[in-house]
Amino acid sequence: MKQRLLLYAFISTPIFAIYAVSHPLIFGVLPFKVLLLPFLGININVFVTWLINIYLTLNFSHLSIWRKVSFSYAGIILMQGIIGGIQYFFFTEKDIFVPKVAVSFLDNKFLYAILTSSAINVIIIIICQATEASYRRNQAELKAKEIELLHSEAQKKLLVQQLHPHFLFNALSVLKSLIGENTAQAEEYTVKLADFLRYSVQSRQNEVVTLADELRFVNDFVALQKVRFENSFMYVVALSDEVLKHNVPIFALQTLVENAFKHNYFTVQKPLIIKISCHDNSITIWNNKMPVKTADLTQTGLANLNIRYELIAGKGIEINEGTDFFEVRIPLINS
Repeated sequence: MKQRLLLYAFISTPIFAIYAVSHPLIFGVLPFKVLLLPFLGININVFVTWLINIYLTLNFSHLSIWRKVSFSYAGIILMQGIIGGIQYFFFTEKDIFVPKVAVSFLDNKFLYAILTSSAINVIIIIICQATEASYRRNQAELKAKEIELLHSEAQKKLLVQQLHPHFLFNALSVLKSLIGENTAQAEEYTVKLADFLRYSVQSRQNEVVTLADELRFVNDFVALQKVRFENSFMYVVALSDEVLKHNVPIFALQTLVENAFKHNYFTVQKPLIIKISCHDNSITIWNNKMPVKTADLTQTGLANLNIRYELIAGKGIEINEGTDFFEVRIPLINS
């Protein structure tokens, strides 16, 4: 804010000075050469006025606007008194710089300077107040953004904490049964489980990941579910290599695919079908709907994912639901 106010001061000071001396020049009260010295003095005057208001804005922001205005005008009057005294004793008593035609004008110079400075000071005060209000609004928005991001990060960590106990319980139960039945399959299952857990732990610090990385994570998750549910579901991915270079929020796909398993009842005769495709720069996760009546329908995971998308990408997710299907579209984030 300080740099911005100083920039305004440097830009506007000569403009105010030109405006102040233009009236005597236009109406022929003073010749051009006589106005050079007042022009320099007005530049100093206006810049000091700026400095007074900048100081009040930066160091006395807790004061009311009327108190700051009072202090500002007190400083202006004091400054004009000093400058007016210097001008009177050094210039008007000696007929060196000022011709006789200008004496009557300069006899009232103190009043003229006060009126001019007062008018300019009003504009400067308005600029300072508007700049301060804009700065504080931006600071408040940044603070709100930080709080939202912290909330999003907390939600993400909660998601991971909720994922592990429930998922590990089922995964270890499957692994236990595989060890006694099929050692080779148990070994393969253990490797995929390790990859899945490694990704979930190592990537939790990231807000976004490439779609390729997220898809590998989902593929490991689906592979683990395949051992558990066998041929009770179908999983189809139709994404080009170019699309995989884009980003998505961490755990976005995994959350949606897991929801499909969690909220549906499926069998070999009535399999669950999950399709992942790309349309209009968005990833679509579609599944046929065979809802479990006892499932938690609060959609907390979808709500959290929507909040994270709004914070990261500035737009939310899109949910489409019919009698026999459920579909979520998530925007791609440019890498």
